Amino acid sequence: MRETGTVQVDHQQFVLAHPETDTLDTQHEGTLLRTGPGFVTILTGIAYGPTTLTLELDDTPPIDDTIDVWDAVEEAVIESGEPLQVLTLDGNPAPGFDPIAPGRYRVCAHARGRDTDWGLEVTEPTESYWLRLWPTPNTDTGVRALHKADAAYSPPAKTIPQPDQTTVTVFAADGSAIRVPVDSPEAAQVHEQNRNWGGRPPRYPDAAISATSIGGLDRALIDELEELPPDRQRILARWCVRRAFEQAGLDRVPDFAEALDAMDEDRTPPKDFANGSLLRHRIDTDPAIPLTISDGLPGAHQHILQHTAMTAYVYTAIPDPLKAMFTVVSITATTYGMNYQQLFDRIRDEFLPDPGSS
Repeated sequence: MRETGTVQVDHQQFVLAHPETDTLDTQHEGTLLRTGPGFVTILTGIAYGPTTLTLELDDTPPIDDTIDVWDAVEEAVIESGEPLQVLTLDGNPAPGFDPIAPGRYRVCAHARGRDTDWGLEVTEPTESYWLRLWPTPNTDTGVRALHKADAAYSPPAKTIPQPDQTTVTVFAADGSAIRVPVDSPEAAQVHEQNRNWGGRPPRYPDAAISATSIGGLDRALIDELEELPPDRQRILARWCVRRAFEQAGLDRVPDFAEALDAMDEDRTPPKDFANGSLLRHRIDTDPAIPLTISDGLPGAHQHILQHTAMTAYVYTAIPDPLKAMFTVVSITATTYGMNYQQLFDRIRDEFLPDPGSS
């Protein structure tokens, strides 16, 4: 038996099981398959949408000489006293696939295309799967990897550093930067100053709410930025992303530099920039991108510099230019840490010329 059809993916998975099987009782896990009593879950790259599946039932163990043309291949054993069906996550049978008789089977799952639209919703299939089943007397458990060439569900290729969340940085009386406990009076004083906007709220508090972290650091800058026309606010937000990438060293990565140009020119960015989760995955797994811990703004925790710079890029997409500008300026200031005034000075030089100049 060999059938090919379409399965609707939900939450990055579909299932081979009986509709009444508890498919949450996962006992073994690979990067393509999860297994438990009476079921196999297939892990997809897309989050939602259709994918192409070929389901094949053999009488004897087949010879597979096509493993290398797939991105991932894993094997497991499934045993069920009830007929097995291809199911969506909510337990509905996928149309076009006949039930498989009860029994014990070895399942060999093949996947292709999982990195293409990772974490996205699609309307047309961009991934393909091939499930081969045959009867087996074996009762071995676990998931066996036969081939792995994609990045889907792989553990990070590098260690993610852990910022210190118990302290924050503030300025001492002599102007030097010191670390103090997060619940210290010094930290509370900085937070109170920011919450009060340096003693005077902005004209557009809803749009500027994301800039509270800089409200007490340079209150005049908030007023000056509010006066910029919308097109300049949008340009400033994008300019700040470049500064954030420079601080994080991301501007030296070729496709990150290409993403900056695409942002400025309103072009489609490289594929890893389709959404924030995909971009975060790239930064966390690419060994060519070092991750560094940096101090934040006064009163803030340490942070991973590359994660923060990435967030600045993501938030340039906010539709409201004023809100986008304040959000991205604040995030970019975080990449400068206690040297935030350097950024503010550059903003004034580039976007806020002296009113008396001609």
